[in-house]
Amino acid sequence: MSRPAVKVIALVVTYNRKVLLEECLHALLEQSLPVDKLVVIDNDSTDGTDELFAVGELFDRPTIDYIKLPENTGGAGGFYEGIRYATEQYDYQWLWLMDDDTIVYKDTLQSFNTALGSFEADDREDVSFLASTVFGPENEPMNVPVLDSRRSSNGYPDWYFNLADGLVKIESATFVSLLINGDAIRKIGYPCKDYFIWGDDTEYTQRLTKYYGPAFLVGSAKVLHKRFNTKRLSILDEENENRIKLYYYMCRNSLINYSAYGSSSDTIKAVIYNLYICLQLLFKPGIHYRFKKIKTLFRGMGAFLFRRYDYEGFKNRMKHTGM
Repeated sequence: MSRPAVKVIALVVTYNRKVLLEECLHALLEQSLPVDKLVVIDNDSTDGTDELFAVGELFDRPTIDYIKLPENTGGAGGFYEGIRYATEQYDYQWLWLMDDDTIVYKDTLQSFNTALGSFEADDREDVSFLASTVFGPENEPMNVPVLDSRRSSNGYPDWYFNLADGLVKIESATFVSLLINGDAIRKIGYPCKDYFIWGDDTEYTQRLTKYYGPAFLVGSAKVLHKRFNTKRLSILDEENENRIKLYYYMCRNSLINYSAYGSSSDTIKAVIYNLYICLQLLFKPGIHYRFKKIKTLFRGMGAFLFRRYDYEGFKNRMKHTGM
């Protein structure tokens, strides 16, 4: 098999999904254009994930670096540690990020590579990241990125300029199959590990497109996302009582992102929207765990408003990138 025109390291973050992780890794190892290295960050799984790398096909493969963290740092902490490790240990050009429930197709990296080839050399260096087109098990749309609707020099957005090459200009995306420019990582740093879960990918990709260069959705670079719930995440519809506490991070982190990358009116609207959700939780029939959900949202809003998070660290990170 021939290698990509650029050096690519794949990074997978996992937690207690041994079977899915094995499927994810085999799909990565069977790419028509092979990755140069595969880094697996295990968020202290307790389901025997480490056994995959102690015996069998994945044992002692020089292509794979398996790192088990001493505690569960959430998706945000896992990607922080993985990006930091890859950047400190290897000289790469592109870093390919994904969760353990992301199943790539055999030609996904080839499609990314073809997309990069459609740019002139100077323009290619300016690209901050490429994102996959993500589908669920029933071909549902999932993890849809945000179009870059920011105005160009004449006042119109230019998100459709690369449509002929199957590319759409985007502003932010999730960490479900994202190919990030190594130079961009070295310039803007790593994700916010203290986000723990949800919103870290939105913040990081917005930081990339704001402080490094444009990003694009690649129509042909498809992946399958085997998330157990294919619907858009919503605390209104959440039925798993154990997951309700995680919406604290969604609320807090999204408000931090609005304050960092939006206007003050955007932030105020986001707070009002959360209060509106609280009213729905209070009065809408059929809501399970309504008071627990309301308490979770108020905790998230309070953490943002009273800066009960690493506020100084966040501001210093933004200062480093030019905010």
